[in-house]
Amino acid sequence: MKMRLLLICLLLLTSACGFHLRGSQLTTFDVANIYIHTAGAPKLTTEVKSQLAGAGVMLADSPQSASYVVTLKEEHFEKSVLSVNAATGKVEEYQILYLARMDASHTNGKTIVEDDPVRSSRDLTFDENAVLGKFSEEELLQEDIVRRAASQVLRRLQALLTANK
Repeated sequence: MKMRLLLICLLLLTSACGFHLRGSQLTTFDVANIYIHTAGAPKLTTEVKSQLAGAGVMLADSPQSASYVVTLKEEHFEKSVLSVNAATGKVEEYQILYLARMDASHTNGKTIVEDDPVRSSRDLTFDENAVLGKFSEEELLQEDIVRRAASQVLRRLQALLTANK
């Protein structure tokens, strides 16, 4: 009985502090009738559409039938060295940075935002003794980075589009 009560208290505390499971941040999206257009950002576009579908949002089939057109463009990853072993001079840690750009406009041509940068990054430790595993880890990190960037895009769109109704 005490264990059950303790579990209930812990669940209430975690929900009260704003804790959410990964991927569950977007539960509602108050803006409907959006067309998502990709112009060089296929990974981000796919993830944004997936998250919108998860929130129950129906996307417009064409820009003409939409109220808003969102264009995601110019995605690329950059990898830079964060730390080097002082004794050997070999890389120990990288930073993976994802960059893309976003435009949003009304279908009547009024621009809401243009060339808005979307950035997300993660750190990756490197071990030369586990190179194959680190390449797999890097791919997983890139997927997570794109997921984070898509969440960032949706939060911005929620704020921008509701303010420009």
